[in-house]
Amino acid sequence: MHSISESKKNHLWRKVVWHTDPEDAPLGPYHSVEVYCCEESNGYAVWYVRRLAMDDKRGAEHVENGDYLLNYYSKHDRDAAIERAVLAANSDTSAEGLIIALDKLAAAAQKV
Repeated sequence: MHSISESKKNHLWRKVVWHTDPEDAPLGPYHSVEVYCCEESNGYAVWYVRRLAMDDKRGAEHVENGDYLLNYYSKHDRDAAIERAVLAANSDTSAEGLIIALDKLAAAAQKV
């Protein structure tokens, strides 16, 4: 059984939209795109985490890698936060389409 890292214990919902295949590059860098909803000290946050290779051409042209706070909800809006994360991470059927949609959301988000 795998132990859950401390940083992931407060995750209520998480989806990895895309990641590098360890079979193709077992020693190479790990790249991924994910959306998650987590509990914060006084509410809930929906995050978009973008970690693409520097030469990866997917997504919006001027969006950089980073952690983007898409939305923040009060401690009474747990279900709305989870719903926002689920809808954002499932707004397209392809990984490429999802990355484009998430990059559009990131343009109006706070980068951390």
